[in-house]
Amino acid sequence: MGFAVDLLCFLVVPVLCWRLVRGAVPMAVLPILTGLAIAIAADRFGFDKAALGPSPLGEAVGWCGVLALAFSAGLETRTAADQLPPLGKQAVGSALGALALPFAIGFVVALSGLLDLVLLRPAGVSPLLSAGAIALCLAVSALPVLVGIVRELPMIDRPLGNLALRIAALDDAVLWSGLALLLFLHNGESRAMALDGRACLAALGLLASMPLLRGRIDRFLPDHLAATAAIGLFYLAAGAWATTVLGLHELLGAYFAGAMAPRRLAERLMPERLGKVALFGLSPLFFAHRGLSIDGAVVTPAALGISLLLLLFAGTAKLAAMHLVPPAGGMPPRERMRLGLLLQCKGLMEIVAATILVQAGLITPTVFAVLVTLALVSTTLTVPLLRLASRVAAIRQASAL
Repeated sequence: MGFAVDLLCFLVVPVLCWRLVRGAVPMAVLPILTGLAIAIAADRFGFDKAALGPSPLGEAVGWCGVLALAFSAGLETRTAADQLPPLGKQAVGSALGALALPFAIGFVVALSGLLDLVLLRPAGVSPLLSAGAIALCLAVSALPVLVGIVRELPMIDRPLGNLALRIAALDDAVLWSGLALLLFLHNGESRAMALDGRACLAALGLLASMPLLRGRIDRFLPDHLAATAAIGLFYLAAGAWATTVLGLHELLGAYFAGAMAPRRLAERLMPERLGKVALFGLSPLFFAHRGLSIDGAVVTPAALGISLLLLLFAGTAKLAAMHLVPPAGGMPPRERMRLGLLLQCKGLMEIVAATILVQAGLITPTVFAVLVTLALVSTTLTVPLLRLASRVAAIRQASAL
């Protein structure tokens, strides 16, 4: 019975809402909004939110879904990299600037103590690590959500969208690598790791063998759906196991396993379809449960205000980076603006990152609520802001003729 209620509240309702609004609000946003709304209502009206979920089976299904989503995001970097034009030196510099500027601003703001009323760090955590965790979430651009947005762009805007995907792919890799580094430093600092030396060597060897052997696996990959699925499942399980053994997080391994998969295997696993199945059929339970886990009492006007302030900082920094270091010489200011608006999208990956960080104790539940709200607003505003900027640019261009 508990699983049926869980499915109804956190899978069926978000999907029906998405159909009702005809996709105007991203599906990525609706499950966690549902969970967050119930958490706030439970705090305001005094009922037990546990009566609605999460059920143990629902949590397991959602966890499998988010692992598949992270794996498909890694696979997208393999398939998209072959379909998109290569980044030149100037574009790489632009991508790094789009990461560095919002990261620096977020790091300084978090470390300064100006917003400690809400962004207070957990007890016993280094202020540098806590500030780095917040800054990393502010710097990211979400590849999986951007893939869906770019697919819906008019053909005339596809080159700009493809450039955004290229930059976001680099952002995604830096996000997961940065997460791995933060968790490693935090675990080492708190001496929480009790690692088996042989298991660590096996895990490192397994991760190192993935990129080294992918050429051979590509050549001998059997033309059979079951074999392809089995090899893909092995990559996912092996990556998740290896990062867990290393004291990091299963989701890091799932992403890196996808990113290191052989190209033909990545194509046959159809990451777009896998991502849709995970997004619509499995992971909504995970994201809704994360929203439900937030203490409704911490969602205060002050927390919402700081969330919007951080979004303003992060979005402005992305736009400034595109204007200061454009990815191509001679790119018009209006195109830099539209590219920056695409790159400010945080999507699901920031929510996943924030979930990992709060579970590791690097940020507080209040900061988690702030970052989730930021990601929701950022993702929801991406398409409307892009359409508005495109409309303004078209009007100005027409008036100049």
